[in-house]
Formats: sequence, C-alpha cells, structure tokens
Amino acid sequence: MNYRNLTRLFLFIVGITSIIACKKDLSTLDLNPIDGAKIDTTGNGILSVFQFENLVLTPKLTTNLSDEDLTYEWRINLLPNDTTTTVLSTAKNLDAEVSLPPTKSGSYHQLAYRITDKRNGLKYIMSWQLTIRNGIGEGLVIAETSDGINADLSHIMHPLVTRDFTGERVRHNIYSSINGGKISGIVKQMHFNPLITGLFGITNAEVFKVNTVDYKLAGKNEELFFNHVGAFAPQSIAAVNQSFVYIENGKFYSNYLEVAKKWGVAFDSKFNVPAQVALDGNVNDLVTVMNFYDEIKGQFVYLSSVQSFGDRAMHAYPSVSGKAFDPGNLPNKANVAAGLGQDRELLHLLKDKTSGKLALYVLNKSFYDNSDILVIPSPKAVYDLSAAPGINEAIKFVLYDEQRVMYYATTSKIYVMLFGGGTPIFEERYTAPVGEQITTLQMFQQCDYPFFSGDYIATNNKQLIVSTYTGTEGKVHIMPIKSVGSGTLDLPNVKTFTGFGKITAITTQK
Repeated sequence: MNYRNLTRLFLFIVGITSIIACKKDLSTLDLNPIDGAKIDTTGNGILSVFQFENLVLTPKLTTNLSDEDLTYEWRINLLPNDTTTTVLSTAKNLDAEVSLPPTKSGSYHQLAYRITDKRNGLKYIMSWQLTIRNGIGEGLVIAETSDGINADLSHIMHPLVTRDFTGERVRHNIYSSINGGKISGIVKQMHFNPLITGLFGITNAEVFKVNTVDYKLAGKNEELFFNHVGAFAPQSIAAVNQSFVYIENGKFYSNYLEVAKKWGVAFDSKFNVPAQVALDGNVNDLVTVMNFYDEIKGQFVYLSSVQSFGDRAMHAYPSVSGKAFDPGNLPNKANVAAGLGQDRELLHLLKDKTSGKLALYVLNKSFYDNSDILVIPSPKAVYDLSAAPGINEAIKFVLYDEQRVMYYATTSKIYVMLFGGGTPIFEERYTAPVGEQITTLQMFQQCDYPFFSGDYIATNNKQLIVSTYTGTEGKVHIMPIKSVGSGTLDLPNVKTFTGFGKITAITTQK
C-alpha cells in the first residue's frame, strides 16, 4: 500500500472515532422508570361465560395516574381466530353481556383489555382466551313482535318449566342478537323437535328452523323440503311418534327428520286437511295417528300411520245412524280446535257455518278386536256450547288430554268447560288486569310429553301458560292448576315474567 492510501485510511479512522466519541450514551435510559399502568397477570387463564350472560372481570391494576388521564376499552373478536373485533365496554372493570354464539371445543375468542394514557398515547394491553357456553336450555321459547310486522324469539328458564334448575333466567331477543335481524312476519306456532335439537316455527308465509344449540337460523321454506310445489302458506306444525308434521294448503306432510333432514312430498290424498287435527302419538297402542274434520266434504277422516310400513292412506268415516252424530255426514261445519282427551278420546270443536253455534264432538279411540281387525273411532257425544259465557268472543281453546276439561279464553277472561257428565258446566277461572289483553293460552307440556322420555318435570299438565299484552309490554304468566278435575287455578301463586313485546306463540324446548 503506498503512502497516499495509508494517509487516507488514517484520516477515515480518525473521523469515525471522533463521531463515536461525540455520541451521547443512551444505554441507561431503559433503566429509568416510566410513569404508567401495570396489569397484574397472575393467575390468568382461559375464561368462560354462558351465552347471553354478563362477563365480569375486575383486573388488578397498579398505576400512579389518575382516572382522568386514562381511557379503558374491552374488545372481543367476532369469531375465534378472526381479527375483526367489537367493543364490549369502555369501563375500567368489565360487566357486559356476551351474546356471541357458543364456541366449539378447542376454539377460543380473544378478549383484549386496553388502557390508554391520554397524555402521551401509550397503551397497556392484556388479553385472555374466552370460551362461550350454551346458556339456553330447557324452558319456554317466546315468539313476540314489537312492530306487528316482524318477530323475535326470547327464552325463559325457571324451575316450573326447567328440570334440575334453580333460579330464574330470561333471555330477551335472542334470535335477532344472533342472526342480526328478525323473523319476517308474525310467528303463529312453534314446536321443538328434541331428536334434532331444532325449533320449527311458522308465519303466514314462511316455515323456518332454528338450531337451538346457538339459535342460528338453520333453514326456511325451500331449504326444508326436497321438492316443494307452490307458494308457502303454512297452517300447522306438530310432532307425532318419530315424525314431524307440517300442514299447508290442506296438504299433509310428515317425515322422520332425524334421518331425512327435510320434508318430502305431501301425502297423496283427496281430502282437505285443516290446521286443527287430533294427533295420537302413543307408540305402544297406535291405531289412529290422526283424525280431522274435512270442511269441504263435511265428514271426519282418519289416518292409521305416518310410517312407510303402515297404512298411509286417509279414510273417510262411513255414515252411521243411531249414534251421537254421524261422522260420515256432518256438513256445514268449520274447524275451531282439535286434540286428545281423557282415555285418548278424539275431541273436535266445530262451529256451524250458518248459526255460528259451537259444539264439541267426541269420538272413542280406535282399537283392534279379537280378530285383529281395526275398529275405527266411534261417535260418543256432542256437547252444545250455546250457554257458555263469552264463547262468541273466545279466541283461544285448550283441550285437556288427562281430564274431561276444556279451557277457553276471550281477550279478558279464562273459562273452563267440564263435560264429564251429560250436561257441560261452564265457570269463570281468571280475569286479566284492567288494561291487559290475553294473547295466548296453552297447557304446559314438555315437547315430547308423554310419549318418548320418562324423565319429565312434575308440572306437566298441571299449569297453564298464559300471555297478556298491555299495549306496550307483553307478559308471560305460569298459572298452577289447583284441581285438575275442576280446572280451578291457584291464582295467588301465579308466576309472571315481564319485558316482552306482544306475544303471539309459546312452546317448550328441551
């Protein structure tokens, strides 16, 4: 290396050394304490909360700053492993409802707690893993409306309607909370199918299914049928044996939904099936699964089986004489209500289209004789309701399947009809408070009572479920029956739940 190059190298080294010598030593700054906040992370683990319950957390926070200098924010991601978040609370301590769907096993939401120092923008963050458990179990499902156009679903859990449960839990507007919108139309009937944990409901133009594990919409209309024809105009839904029944436009559908998942084609029939049918699901002695009155043909019709291995043809009753009435020739009637009575009698409440008078028609159950020949239901009695108080204003009817008792309600009163003897007895049982109107009336029964499971709650068939509406608020009343034979109610011990919209339908969920 020549002299000139050595000189240049020497000058470069001297220059670099001078720059380094002039730089201020900052290496000890990170040892100086910074005023701020410290979150105690001792004991942090996986958190758990029931859906629709409040998550309560009070973190151990150490700080020398005043609350005026800090802001707080609790955020949760909308889906496990997702980056989209929403704010749960802006309070120092968390006490907020978690309405997100239950998480699957091994999946977690991330809950983040963020404290911001307003003086300098510094943020202190702590996060937890969170599992959300299903908090909606056995109880009452309430269909309600706040605008008379769309519907929502709420839920009640209470020892009177929930097995092995203490306390009280009411969840309002769970359907809209989960699905981001309401049900189109007014729900007029619901039924829960425990075989597939599915809640089915109908409006005037829609049949829908809700998965009660997370209350998400699981399908509606065409999605629930293999090959539906025509416009949807649901009339009724029900369960019988292992089959689920759907009636629409006078047509009858039935399928084993646990296996088939959807309804198939309607039964091939020349009869007009009404919404009001008497269904008998007694699997140990099944001879007539459905009985109904055909308004067009003016006669009663029965169906022996809904199963593929049974007689799925609908049969008209033959005309008879010398009986309480002629089931094969009974023209000019309209269906009002139908169901099972004591000893599995078939009950049909019909209105004369000309006079407007109501009468209860009773048929004995069918059976097989000693030659294994089916003896179809036979006419037993007709009860005239002309003398029944308030009958012309009645809007709801309950046929009691363990007693010869029928409840009926106007918008303001509940009456009972006792028809064990030759002449029916009518008595008043309840008057709604001034300013309230009765909107629904039914007997409490678990969804599969009494045919499938022996693990039943003691209140089956021993309490009425009644809803009222003040014009601004809907209420659910559980009314204990003091005497099942006389239909008297234990009014001092009525349990009431408030805070609903106008209630249009109620069913039980397991």
